[in-house]
Amino acid sequence: MPMIKKIVLDKADRLYHFPFDLEEFFPKRTRKSTDKKYPTIDLGRFQWPISTPLIGESADLSEQANSDDILRLKEELSKWLKDRFGLKITARKEIHIGQGIRRILFDICQAFVDYGDPVLTPEPGLPFYKRQIIAAGGIPVSYQVSEKTDYKPSIKQISSNLGKTARIMFLNNPHNPTGRLLDSTDLTELVRTASREHIFIVNDAAYCSFAEEKYNSLLAVPGGTKVGMELFSFTYCFGLPYIPLGFAVGPPDVINSLNTMSRSLGKFIPKGWINPILKAIQHYPSVDLESLKKRIEQSRLEAEQLVEKYSWQMVRHKSSPFAWIKIPGRRQSTNLADTLLIRKGILALPGNAFGDTGEGYFRLSLTAPPENFKAAGDRLEKRLNIIPKKQRAK
Repeated sequence: MPMIKKIVLDKADRLYHFPFDLEEFFPKRTRKSTDKKYPTIDLGRFQWPISTPLIGESADLSEQANSDDILRLKEELSKWLKDRFGLKITARKEIHIGQGIRRILFDICQAFVDYGDPVLTPEPGLPFYKRQIIAAGGIPVSYQVSEKTDYKPSIKQISSNLGKTARIMFLNNPHNPTGRLLDSTDLTELVRTASREHIFIVNDAAYCSFAEEKYNSLLAVPGGTKVGMELFSFTYCFGLPYIPLGFAVGPPDVINSLNTMSRSLGKFIPKGWINPILKAIQHYPSVDLESLKKRIEQSRLEAEQLVEKYSWQMVRHKSSPFAWIKIPGRRQSTNLADTLLIRKGILALPGNAFGDTGEGYFRLSLTAPPENFKAAGDRLEKRLNIIPKKQRAK
């Protein structure tokens, strides 16, 4: 009998170009939660705290929502978009229901990005934007969102020769991790630039319900519907427990292509989800969402006190459930995160998880309860050796 050889598959080249997920940037040496002296205080991970059951335990989740169910959901969303942003959206043609923002972005890339196509993406920004572009064979091209640009997209970079070759631009407004919210003037300038440079804008508006100021929809700006689309999360937008479901709003031709791609890859929306989601849209903002927003604000106040103690600098934008914090001196993000965890059992996310320009920053998740931030402040009463000696001597 001949020997059966093991078949070894070589990985596709794209896998070697994927950026790491956020979770992979957390310090490797974690403390055991049973450590009586310093149990880990988690201020780094984004953990969605709303856990109210979406439906009763007896509901059947095995039945697929039919076309009439999906149309009812789209029609309710159309009403919400009009009441919330003044948008006149045709439910059947201009709304796509998908399996969450990540999957919708993946479908967009599969539908519109050919091999070698450059796609503009923010940096610092979420690494899964680049992953979806690379998975489609495209080339992610970063544009700056930093202190130098007042944490707004760099119009100069978008208008550069490299920008002119791109057909698609990913935007994240409100921005994660900085919390920056673009106003109508910013969006108007962006729409004009996109029109001039022939770039289609895909805005991830996942945290629009957490905007401290009025959220201005990209599509409500004059010409916005001609050059862009917006993506929303049912969970974060309406204060539902976590469900892998989102929706896109945009031009009929783009939505039609998304529907085609979605059908080819397959999706399943339980019929039992439809009525609870409809109820959440009709009663927006929900009691759970309002309660969470208040808790996030309390956590932000505690985080500000924590930051002030150690001469760190918090970016003063408050439209996402995160705090983006600048480290004084030239301390590396990963070194600070390691020091906080190893010496004090406090978990934070280093800024370079969002790209090279995030170096020198770290992010705290304000979904952590305010008592966690207070406990972290108490634990840090004894100053850590985390500020450069020259600065401490001043």
